[in-house]
Amino acid sequence: MLAGVDIVVRIVAKELHPVEIVFFRSFFSIFVLLPYFLKAGLGRLKTRRLGYHVVRGAFHTVSMSAWFMAVSFMPLAEATAISFMIPVYTSIGAILFLSERSQVGRWLAVAVGFAGMLVIVWPDLGGFREETGNVVGLGAILVTLSAIAVAVSKVMTKSLARTDSTPSIVFYFTVNLSVFTFVPMLFLWRTPSLEALLWLAAIAVLGTGAHLCMTQGYREGDLSAVEPANFVRLVWAAAFAFAIFGEVPAIWTWAGAAIIMVGTFYLMRRETRKRKAQ
Repeated sequence: MLAGVDIVVRIVAKELHPVEIVFFRSFFSIFVLLPYFLKAGLGRLKTRRLGYHVVRGAFHTVSMSAWFMAVSFMPLAEATAISFMIPVYTSIGAILFLSERSQVGRWLAVAVGFAGMLVIVWPDLGGFREETGNVVGLGAILVTLSAIAVAVSKVMTKSLARTDSTPSIVFYFTVNLSVFTFVPMLFLWRTPSLEALLWLAAIAVLGTGAHLCMTQGYREGDLSAVEPANFVRLVWAAAFAFAIFGEVPAIWTWAGAAIIMVGTFYLMRRETRKRKAQ
């Protein structure tokens, strides 16, 4: 679903500013989630950690805005690969601030995934690619900023999942994102066409579905164990980008993806065996 969001953002960014896309993504999500909230019961939206929700919303606003800017002009597979630093930041944060156990197997899976990411961006480590000029450099900065901010948000999500319901976490995330992007969006406003509004609605549906899945995933398992599964996103990003935009990932991307998949499936298999043994 997140790879699908990135594809639609690339399409809509030809007409609208990325910050405006972030606003509509969160605003439309309120209506997407309304039936879910009503079914779960409005009482489940109560929280004693409103300030925590607000701070998390601020970090995620920075993350999503930087990410949407990056994927609007950067090769999608490369942006996704660089974003794989997120599990590294998140795992460190979970161990330092959530007191999750530092297990060798988890760090090994993260290290393997990180090595795969380095293989993918290897052609850019010595400078900018000729075909993209300094766009890769700017995109890498934006993706790195996004990765750090979203890692903080994910650690806070895991903490919130211990005390608040999934509906409340998603609700306050959606509302805060709308509030934080409203004023900047006014200065960057471009009136969207009907087609753009439909694409924005699609972003809201896909993004909200992904957020619900991730929030529940954090509730079910340790953050440092769940996070490396995001490496699979690269496969979908590359496939969608090729099918829709004709982007052909370099051989480095495929080699790195193979390494990443090894680390991901190792962790998933290890965690499954451990859970069955309990």
